[in-house]
Amino acid sequence: MAEENEGSVPKKRTDPTSQLARGELMHADVKPLDLSGIPTVIFGIVAWAVAFVVVLIFRSELKKDGDEWWLWVTVAGFGLGWIGLAYCRRRWAAIQAGHRSEQED
Repeated sequence: MAEENEGSVPKKRTDPTSQLARGELMHADVKPLDLSGIPTVIFGIVAWAVAFVVVLIFRSELKKDGDEWWLWVTVAGFGLGWIGLAYCRRRWAAIQAGHRSEQED
C-alpha cells in the first residue's frame, strides 16, 4: 500500500484554515457593531430586572420548593450590571478622549 502512494501527488487540502494559509480566502476586516458595550450592558440590566419581577410573581412556589435563592441571583445580576455599566462608560470615555485604543482591554 505504501508503494501506491509514493508516486501519487498529495491531495490538496480544502479545509478553510488551509485555504486561508495559502491565500485563497480573504479575511474581511469587519469592525464590531458596538464598540462601547453600553447598550449591551443596559439590555442585561433590564433583563435581570424583568427576571426579578418574574421571580417575585412565583416567589411562593419557589419558597415551597426551597428555591427562593433565585431571588438573590436576580438581585446580584442587576447589581453587577450597574458595575459593568460604570466600567463600560469609563472605558468608552477613555477611548473617546484618546487615552486608550479600541482593542485594548
